[in-house]
Amino acid sequence: MRLLRGEAVRLVNTHGSQVVDTWALALADPTEYLSVEHTRRMLGKLFPKEGDTLFSNRRNALVLLERDTSVCRHDMLLACCDPWLYRHYGCPPGHRSCYENFLQAIAAHGVATPHVPDPVNFWMNVPVTDNERLTLEPPVSRPGDALVLRALLDALVVFSACPMDITPVSGADRTPRPVHYEVLTL
Repeated sequence: MRLLRGEAVRLVNTHGSQVVDTWALALADPTEYLSVEHTRRMLGKLFPKEGDTLFSNRRNALVLLERDTSVCRHDMLLACCDPWLYRHYGCPPGHRSCYENFLQAIAAHGVATPHVPDPVNFWMNVPVTDNERLTLEPPVSRPGDALVLRALLDALVVFSACPMDITPVSGADRTPRPVHYEVLTL
């Protein structure tokens, strides 16, 4: 969806167990995109929280995580699922992925890119233990948890309800579920 500067979107984790991979591209130049690497550096932390700004690959403030009703640490460490990951897990070709969902979504807006940036994985539970080990755990989010993202630049925002059904990132039962969103008027 396109959000003009100052507009916001409310994303609802309807069932409480769904991870949502999230991207934002600057409308003025889609080669400027929400960068988790740059955001970690600018914030000085691994996980964004309510009130944090998410930065672009050019270190511009792109999106504000204005509101967050969850008690989650949102992941900014792992790449989105893609056809190669599902092949690694032994899945047959054609398994849906956030990678392909992103490309399809931006193509619908006339944008193409050879690079899929790493997303912010809202509600994805990736504990870091022993200062180095990452594990994939079921989300600790609850039904109805929501967040509000406010555009700080005109942006194309993409959500992908992650179709991962191999690991427990979308719940202990490994079942992807729909989420809902609404654009908030100024």
